[in-house]
Amino acid sequence: MYHNERRALIGFLLIYVSSSILMLGTIGFLYYKEKLATIDRYCGVSMENMAMQIKMDILKHKEINSLFDDIERLRIGLYDKNFKAIVSNLTTKEIDFDQTNYTQKSSAFFVSSFIKPTDNIKYVVIEDSKVSGKMLELESLIWTMLFIASIFVALIGYLLSRLLLKPVKENFSILNRFVKDSAHELNTPVTALMMSANYLKKTYDPEVVEHMLMSSKMISEIYNSISYLAFHDLDIENKEEFDLAELIQESVDYFKEIAGSKNIIIEATLHKHTVNMDKNSIKKLINNLITNAIKYSYRDKSIKVSLNSNIFTIQDEGMGIAKKDQKKIFKRYKRLQKQEAGGFGIGLDIVMGICRNNNIKIELQSELKKGSTFRLTFNG
Repeated sequence: MYHNERRALIGFLLIYVSSSILMLGTIGFLYYKEKLATIDRYCGVSMENMAMQIKMDILKHKEINSLFDDIERLRIGLYDKNFKAIVSNLTTKEIDFDQTNYTQKSSAFFVSSFIKPTDNIKYVVIEDSKVSGKMLELESLIWTMLFIASIFVALIGYLLSRLLLKPVKENFSILNRFVKDSAHELNTPVTALMMSANYLKKTYDPEVVEHMLMSSKMISEIYNSISYLAFHDLDIENKEEFDLAELIQESVDYFKEIAGSKNIIIEATLHKHTVNMDKNSIKKLINNLITNAIKYSYRDKSIKVSLNSNIFTIQDEGMGIAKKDQKKIFKRYKRLQKQEAGGFGIGLDIVMGICRNNNIKIELQSELKKGSTFRLTFNG
């Protein structure tokens, strides 16, 4: 699975699962509150009935001591007017006599009082110590159901996402295979054409051969761009120390014939600067920037290339880029000029990718019909 596919799949699952869990959690919370209210009402009624029964038994002077021995039932406490316990099997001594029905820690309490103390009994307190158990059972049930539902939702989301991505993945595989096959097919004739042109340059009309060399170099750059897009995810970086100025000079010399077809002069001011990077990637980076400058420059102009310390600058006198479009040009297949400049809209996407992978800062200054300046700061 490719990086973009994984990112899309993970993004879809995160949104789908999180929104589903949020919805299920809301439903579970509302259910919990409702069941809790039901438990409170049930316990409240039970304790109130028990309190009324005990008060009736006390008024009739009936024996109630047996009730204190059965802790499986509701617990009971009898208190005098000074809030002192007469007899009690409650789990706590801290009773809030100012409230009628309340919950404290793990128990619920109901407090009822006589208008006049009977047998020195002023307050009857009923405790239901099983409320916490019922609440824990309810919480455990809700969390278990939420966990099972989350796994089910995640599984369904994964299956749906794979089903939706399947046709896209198939189309992408077809396109990727086509690009790779095209790159392989271009490699052989391009190599043969360049070798033949270099041989003919020594024995035949130099002007004709220059045109052949220019064409072969243009095809070669197209091949290099397609090849990079097709295989860069499989490439193994081989970092080495090299002189960046020397590499830039090689690229300038390489593109002189292509620039000459538009009567463009490339002026290079380069100072030695050593970097430790993948040389092939940096070469693609420089080549794409020079190609881009030639492509979008007006005829009979100049391109200024400079390397001062770790800052590489390339300035053209061309079409320029509007302020609102300057971020868009780094997107793949994005072309803002559709006239004679041509191109596939992949050059600056490659440039940005290489800069990102090598921690190279890239800046752009441009003005319509006046030209563009790309400034790269090498940190390696």
